[in-house]
Amino acid sequence: MKKTFIFILILGSTSFSQDCNFGFTEINDLCFHDGDIGVLQKLIDNSVNSGVGDDCDPYDSYCGSPNPYMDQLDAWFWVVVDSVYYQSGTNNGFQNGDGDVDPLELGLQEWENGRLISLMCGAYIYCQLSGPIPEEIGNLSEISVLRLEYNYLGGFVPETICDLNTNNSDYLEFDLTGNQLCPPYPECIGMDGFWSQDTSFCSEIGDINFDSIINILDIIVLISFILEENYYDYQELTISDMNFDGNLDVLDVIEIVNIILS
Repeated sequence: MKKTFIFILILGSTSFSQDCNFGFTEINDLCFHDGDIGVLQKLIDNSVNSGVGDDCDPYDSYCGSPNPYMDQLDAWFWVVVDSVYYQSGTNNGFQNGDGDVDPLELGLQEWENGRLISLMCGAYIYCQLSGPIPEEIGNLSEISVLRLEYNYLGGFVPETICDLNTNNSDYLEFDLTGNQLCPPYPECIGMDGFWSQDTSFCSEIGDINFDSIINILDIIVLISFILEENYYDYQELTISDMNFDGNLDVLDVIEIVNIILS
């Protein structure tokens, strides 16, 4: 009896799950790269924290950021893993209807060998993303299609987006059009033709506390960054780097002082 019981345990463990390599997480008996999942989660977290959709009608299943409908069991979204379609509303879909959008519920995705190679979360998909694009976007080293057009993404586009393997001149492979993203934009992004952004929500470089005025308060915040009294993220670095040299120092303070005195 003891030998039979052990055999059943071993058979069960190999039949219903697979061992994932280090750096990969098992979800629904499939392996997904931790870094790729982390970027998707960051897009979700930034959307939730942005405040966009906070005034939504609680009875509107489409109102929110990210779009809460993506979590519903009857949602039409799908994920392709190694050429196999996992459709929501079926037994093998990733939607769980728990009220929160999870990484594998976000838009239309394609994975190969555990790595994300395509994310379509733009027009006609209604992901309703908001907040900044995470600096970790560059971790999607295997992605060849990134479509985030016509969401509510704001702030500055991180330079790490230039590390991707996307063809940024082909809008079918790479598209950030129709968001609220602010200049300056990374040099790898072509702004000819289809590129357009609503910059009415953007702050001027030097307005470090985002109060629409450049004054002594911005200098105080900048000095706290230089002295490392306060941590600053990519968004704060970009709006504080007055001379665009990638560093925060006394030269940036001088630039702000000149603006105030002028």
